[in-house]
Amino acid sequence: MFSRKEFDLVQALISRAGDIVTRDELMRDVWHTTFWTSSKTIDVHLGWVRRKLGDDSRRPHLITTIRGKGLRFETRPPA
Repeated sequence: MFSRKEFDLVQALISRAGDIVTRDELMRDVWHTTFWTSSKTIDVHLGWVRRKLGDDSRRPHLITTIRGKGLRFETRPPA
């Protein structure tokens, strides 16, 4: 079962599946703020979500991190 923030994070990513969602967009859409001092909030919640979805953080196939850009909910299975 997801917490409210975990659910909101997954929803924000799924609603834009296939697109890169920036951390700024996630902070605005999920945490309703434009001010943040650390990306650890997103990282911690993302870790919990990946664990609950069975998405290996070392080789994720559902939610991938696009270095320097953001996160993407994948629409295709890994090659």
